[in-house]
Amino acid sequence: MGPDWHTLRRWAHLVGMAALLNGGLLAQDSKPEATVGYLRLFSDTDLVQIYLDGELIGYTPIREQITVTPGWHHISFFSPEFRWEHWTHRQRDILMSVVEAGTRRVMVEPGQLLEVTMDWHALEQRLMAYESGRTISAIVGVGLVAVVLLLLAAAS
Repeated sequence: MGPDWHTLRRWAHLVGMAALLNGGLLAQDSKPEATVGYLRLFSDTDLVQIYLDGELIGYTPIREQITVTPGWHHISFFSPEFRWEHWTHRQRDILMSVVEAGTRRVMVEPGQLLEVTMDWHALEQRLMAYESGRTISAIVGVGLVAVVLLLLAAAS
């Protein structure tokens, strides 16, 4: 006597379920998870150096997209080897402000193409604002010295 109809049917269901599960697992395994992300950099000025995570990657314009690991990245116009020792305290404050404005910290997700625009003209404007502030301070200082000298001359 051979196997009964119910036993064969159960085996067929088990084999069918196993095939479906295996196919589902294969379908999941065949989708590669993105292990990289991409950056595309734009700048308002040509021939400016660009550093990515402290490494010089070229000069603007950088036309090709850049492959990066997912996560946080620093993009900057300034070398991480820039030295501050020979600057005065006020100059350091100004330079640190400019370096901060010329540096972007970005998060790249797996498989993402992130477009980043770096604005060199904003740095020039910031420096010009500091410079005009210095000029105004110098004019006011000279004016005050002149007033004091006139008062001293009038008092004598």
